[in-house]
Amino acid sequence: MMVAQFLSEIRSIIGSLLTYLHRNAWTIIFIVGGAYLCYDNFLHPLIHKYQTHQSYTAATDPNRIAVLSPDMRRVRAKQQLAAQQRALQAEEERKERVKVERERKRVKSPEEERWDKMGGEGKKLGVVVDDDAAGAELRQRR
Repeated sequence: MMVAQFLSEIRSIIGSLLTYLHRNAWTIIFIVGGAYLCYDNFLHPLIHKYQTHQSYTAATDPNRIAVLSPDMRRVRAKQQLAAQQRALQAEEERKERVKVERERKRVKSPEEERWDKMGGEGKKLGVVVDDDAAGAELRQRR
C-alpha cells in the first residue's frame, strides 16, 4: 500500500516538473545562455587575470628566489658542463669524419695500390704472430 502511494507521489512530482519545464523552457534556455555568456566574457577573464597576478607574485617573491637561486646556478652549471662535453665530442667526431673523408678522397700512389692488392702492409721478417698455442709450441721445439 505504501509503495503504491510512494509511486503515485513520484508520478505527480514528475508530472508537475514536466509541466513547469514545458511552460518555462525558453526562459530557462535564455537564462542558462546568458549566464554562460556573462561567465565567458566577464567572469572568466577576471578570474584568469587574478590567477596570473597571484602566480607572478608568488614566482617573484624575494624569499623564494633567494632559496631557489643556488639550485638554479648549480643546475645551469651542470647543463653548461654537459653542453661543453657534447661540443667536444661532436668536434672530435667531426675531425674524425674529415680525416676519413680526406683519406677516402686521397689519390694513392701506384706502390700503395700494389701493396693494398697484395694484402696490405705485409709481414715483417723475424716477427712471429700466432694466436694458436699449439703452433707456438711447434716453433719452440725446432
